[in-house]
Amino acid sequence: MKRVKVFAEGMVQGVGYRYNVKHIAMKHKVKGYVKNLDDGRVEIVAEGDDEPISRFLEDIRIRREPIYVEDMDVRYEEPTGEFKTFKIITGSLEEEMTEGFSTGALYFNVMLAKQDQMLAKQDQMLNKQDQMLAKQDQMLNKQDQMLAKQDQMLNKQDQMLAKQDQMLAKQDQTLGKLDEIIHKIDDAKTGIINEIRMFRSDMKSMLDERLARIEEDIAKIKARLGMV
Repeated sequence: MKRVKVFAEGMVQGVGYRYNVKHIAMKHKVKGYVKNLDDGRVEIVAEGDDEPISRFLEDIRIRREPIYVEDMDVRYEEPTGEFKTFKIITGSLEEEMTEGFSTGALYFNVMLAKQDQMLAKQDQMLNKQDQMLAKQDQMLNKQDQMLAKQDQMLNKQDQMLAKQDQMLAKQDQTLGKLDEIIHKIDDAKTGIINEIRMFRSDMKSMLDERLARIEEDIAKIKARLGMV
């Protein structure tokens, strides 16, 4: 069994700190009391087993708006077993009502501040979403531009293929013309050869006739000269 006396300093009065301390004490099955002091501190006396008292001391060091325990003066004393429960020692009715209204106003202000923070966060999120949408629009525009460029490239390729087809057609025509010229050259060559052969045959016949006539004339001359 342990007994501790704690003097908590900071934002501990008019913020609902005593009620939080009572709930923590009930959770850890600690007995004693909590009360406000005139100097702005809160006095807490608690009795319980070692481990519950240790957890109780950790949990009452609250730093959650609007409560802020700046410092705790912890003193260990001899337990008396005088407490049957944990209670809040209140002041006058007027003081408690004033503190209650003050606490309510503080929590209301905290809630408003939290709401303002949430709204600010939502505004940030909306701005981020707007930025993301703008980025997506830019990306879509870029994609459209890329697709347009691809279409242009495909059109250029189609034009190049068409030009190549025309060139191939021209080449085919040229090859056809060359084939015709080659055939004509072959025909002309054959004709020339045939004409040369005919000319040679005609020349031979003429020469043979002339030689025969010359021989005949020579024979006549010899006969006249009495050489035969």
